[in-house]
Amino acid sequence: MRTVHTASGRIPMLDVARFFGMILVYYGHIIERLMNLENAAAAAQYKFIYSFHMPFFFLLAGFTLAPQKNLLPVGRFLKRVLASRLVPYFFFSIALLFLTLIFSGWYVAVDLSKPVGYLEGVVATLLGFPVFNIPLWFMACLVSVEIIHFAVGRFLTSPIKILVAAVAFYVGGFYLTLKVNLLGGFTYWLVHEALVVYSFYLVGVLMRRESFLLGAQPRWRLLLASAICLLAVIFTWNLNQGPFQMIQAVVIVLSGHGNIILFPLTALAGSLFVLLLAKSAGANKFFMFMGENALILFCLNGVFYHFLNGPFADWFVKTFPGHWGAVTGAGVVFTCVSLAFCVPLILMLNKYFPQLVGKPRKAGPILPRLLSD
Repeated sequence: MRTVHTASGRIPMLDVARFFGMILVYYGHIIERLMNLENAAAAAQYKFIYSFHMPFFFLLAGFTLAPQKNLLPVGRFLKRVLASRLVPYFFFSIALLFLTLIFSGWYVAVDLSKPVGYLEGVVATLLGFPVFNIPLWFMACLVSVEIIHFAVGRFLTSPIKILVAAVAFYVGGFYLTLKVNLLGGFTYWLVHEALVVYSFYLVGVLMRRESFLLGAQPRWRLLLASAICLLAVIFTWNLNQGPFQMIQAVVIVLSGHGNIILFPLTALAGSLFVLLLAKSAGANKFFMFMGENALILFCLNGVFYHFLNGPFADWFVKTFPGHWGAVTGAGVVFTCVSLAFCVPLILMLNKYFPQLVGKPRKAGPILPRLLSD
């Protein structure tokens, strides 16, 4: 089956899917702050979105993996990880650290009213928990996932081997995180959770291997399949009653998964829903632009997470009723405004500092390219 690409060689479905996932991230984080103010409607929406949206990103990372990357020499592989993952991780962590010196933000992991809080935050960030920019935990965990796959992926030479490995890593990681998690003590680069989400990464690798959804498909069929997947999420998300970690929902960074069967069932159904919907959207230029810059959106989300979502949530609960319609409307409006705010920043960062925001092969007017191959 022929894979559908754009003239630039990008696959529209994957870029659009990234953007749809980022909408869920931005929406989920504002809903989280409303939930923290004891809004029941927000709590339900939070649990629904979190039942699948972060597993989806790990699945998508596996789907977008270039097969030849796993055959690189160790030195070149580590250089790519450093340039494309760790450079943005530290760049945006440092940027938000400096913002804390100007603005008062929401930081629950450290006390920034004291110098020792900054020291603790720097140490934690170096060890893989980005307390100055919490959304970057995904980047830290993805680094661990990619290193795991570099070590074992070359041996997964058939679909059955990939599936067996996915199940084995999931079950082993699931039971490990019942004992080892952020609440039970610091864990380096979220490697404990990387074992669990690596199973979703492998599902993405298998999808790419089998060219899943990469050929042309009738739009009606895609929309019908996406509706079926959405119904699967609707009927299963609240069946998962835990036990969770601290928050009564699936929260990957806290290793809160809940039921060993229901968690991956809902997560995979939700991931398929997003992929199918993205495929049905076609090669929408704006969606693709935003998806191509999903890494920047992830990193910029820390600005809203730490500084803006809280004040907006406080204003909302004092001004509007807390029913489902009002909560949804507020979340949608604030998400749209937030993403619109990011567009000029994306353009500016890509123009002047592409090397620092996940494009290490591009040269900018200030810094040279970080990778030449």
